[in-house]
Amino acid sequence: MRTQAVVRCIIIKGDSIVLCRNTIRDFYSLPGGGLELGETINQGIVRELGEEMGLTPEQIHIHDDSFFAYEHTVVADGEEFYGIDLLKRVDMDSDVVENVLDYDAIKFELVKFSDLPNLRIPLYPEPARNYLLEKFCKK
Repeated sequence: MRTQAVVRCIIIKGDSIVLCRNTIRDFYSLPGGGLELGETINQGIVRELGEEMGLTPEQIHIHDDSFFAYEHTVVADGEEFYGIDLLKRVDMDSDVVENVLDYDAIKFELVKFSDLPNLRIPLYPEPARNYLLEKFCKK
């Protein structure tokens, strides 16, 4: 079993949240990725958003008071992964929400909070989905 620490971003734009859609396996996740050796959470967030969305460090504003963490396991391609995901709220000085990677399997989408409870494709991992529903979709 492989273990990885992952940084994830909660990026809110008006009444919507930015989600990362895996177009091959057809699921959503929060934007982010694996921490590299020696990186802090904030350094990982800045690097990931730069790589994936083309944001500069000046365009990224991390809310250090919005930390949430959870652990989970995932089975992908027959291999089991144990992950510790570290979430922070992030504001970005850009109205552009798009993928800058030359990689067709990832697409960023704005999803309305009101649509989160009834997405037609899953939002993984489950603890992230539950956190978003509890925090942002209360009636």
